[in-house]
Parts: sequence; C-alpha cells; structure tokens
Amino acid sequence: MSTAVMTNQSSAVLLVSHGSRDPRAEYVVSELVLAVAAGTGMSVRAAHLDSTPPTPAAALRQLAADGFSSVRVVPLLFTSGYHLTHDVPLAVAASSVTERMHVSVAPALLSGGRRTRDMLLRALADRLVQAGADGQVDALVLTSAGSSSRTARLCIGSLARDLERAQGIPVEIAFASAVAPSPTQALEALCDRGFQRPAVASLFVAPGRLTDVVVAACPDLPVAAPLGASPAFVELLLAKARVLVTGHMGRSPSRPGATGGPREPLTDYA
Repeated sequence: MSTAVMTNQSSAVLLVSHGSRDPRAEYVVSELVLAVAAGTGMSVRAAHLDSTPPTPAAALRQLAADGFSSVRVVPLLFTSGYHLTHDVPLAVAASSVTERMHVSVAPALLSGGRRTRDMLLRALADRLVQAGADGQVDALVLTSAGSSSRTARLCIGSLARDLERAQGIPVEIAFASAVAPSPTQALEALCDRGFQRPAVASLFVAPGRLTDVVVAACPDLPVAAPLGASPAFVELLLAKARVLVTGHMGRSPSRPGATGGPREPLTDYA
C-alpha cells in the first residue's frame, strides 16, 4: 500500500526504501513520509524496491499522472551499492516519465561531506543513548546490512572511524547479512582486545529481519534502535530532499546525481 502526503505544489519527493514485508518497516517509512512532508512543505510519497508496492517506476508514473513537474527521488540507502547504482536508475528509466517530468536522484545517504556525516553520527549517538549505552560502555559495534560492494563496505568502515573519533572508544564494524564480519565476530574481536562492556549502534533505517539478527546475536547488550524518524536522521533526509530543480524537464539520469540540473557528488568517503 502506498504512503503519500499531498500539497498543492508542483514538486514532490519520493522516498525509496529497500522494501520489507515486516509491518514495522512500513510504519517507519510512513513516519518518514510525514516528517519529510512537514519539513519541506512538498508532497511526499514512498516506493519500495522489493517486497511491497508501489515500485519506484509505478510511483513515478503516478506522480506524472497527478501533474507534478519535478520529483526528487531520495533512496533510503546508506551506500552506493547495487541497489543505488543499478536498481534505482533502471526504475527511473522504466517509468518513462522523464520527458515530461524532471526526476533527480539523491546520492547515497553517506554521500555529501562532513555535514552529512555529522547528522548521521548525531542520529547514531542519540539512538545509543536511548538504548542505555552510558559512560560505562568501552567499545561499540557498528552494525549494518552489508553489501557485496567493496566500495560500500569501505564507506561503512569510514563512518566507523568517524564514530570512533566522536565517541572516543573503539568501534568494530559488523554486517547482518552473509558478509563478514558478523556481529558475533565483531564482539569476539573486541573481547580479544580486552573490551568487556560494548554496545551496538544500528545503521538501519527501519526494523526488520536483519535488525532481529543483530539483536539475537547481542544478548544482554545495549542495542540501539534503527534510525527511523529520529530528529537528526530526518534532518539528513530533508537536506537530500531539498536539492530540487523545480520545473526543469530532463532525461532520465543514468546514475544518482547525473541529471540535467546541478550535479551532486556521487560518493564521498572523506
């Protein structure tokens, strides 16, 4: 079922999630639609790459049919992995709307330089505090979904180093998918280094199967909730959504940032 907030403007935002059959994930995406609409004053809708309708192509066609002239696609994806470099551009092309509606695609949530990183670090820190990770914590595990892309994994590693500097304690990365290291392996690595009171940071947008894997692998530890509609994460989405060239009509971008309007950095691992 699609999620939408409507206004009278000609510009819209389309949040694109990975997709999940878990109702918790649908609820979080609905919260984000409301938050981005409130923050931008624009019409905001949601689409999903997998599992639940509407698809991004179908959502873009509906936006064009509803008379919008410009749409900012904001993928809820942290790194420039396969979904962002292939699935999203293919969906934009498949929509066949770019001759009559300008479509720009935001880069990965971890792209965009220091300000982006600061917002993500703040969101992670806020969730850790909410999970009860107090001053007694001596190390962190930064968990995320994982990716077959080496570049995407390096990007997560870069964020972990930033988190380490911000928190002043060691940070190990872990992936909830089949990619190593797993949360259990990351905790074992910290234990081998002498750290006894770790907590777990969650680089996920919404709860689902993979976050359940993380929780199960980290019993009796403070495990932060996914970022969801936390204020700092919403601020990041607003920054991605506001880069919109109103009324411009261009051809389908071949990759995020490659539009007829001003280009954004595709990736930024600094």
